[in-house]
Amino acid sequence: MFEMNAKASVKTTNEKIEHVWKTQQEERQNLHLKYSQQFLTLFWEWDTDMQRAQEQEEKLAGMFREQRKILQQARVVQNQRLQKIKNLYEQFLKVCCIWQHKIFL
Repeated sequence: MFEMNAKASVKTTNEKIEHVWKTQQEERQNLHLKYSQQFLTLFWEWDTDMQRAQEQEEKLAGMFREQRKILQQARVVQNQRLQKIKNLYEQFLKVCCIWQHKIFL
């Protein structure tokens, strides 16, 4: 009788342990699945954000290059106009000198 009770007790204990083990295993799998999906979603969103940021960075770099080109062209035009002003001023001074010279003669 004792042996039968001991076997029954061991069997019941083993069944309980197996049930707890299976339940915990299912819970771990569900937890793993839940967080894996969340991490995958977050990594996908992060990757998408990084791609957008890189596209914006490239677009901004292109805009800076274009702006630099425009400013360089404006500087060339400014220098040309400044040279014209200098040339005109020199002509004016020459004419004034000639005119002053004629007055004194």
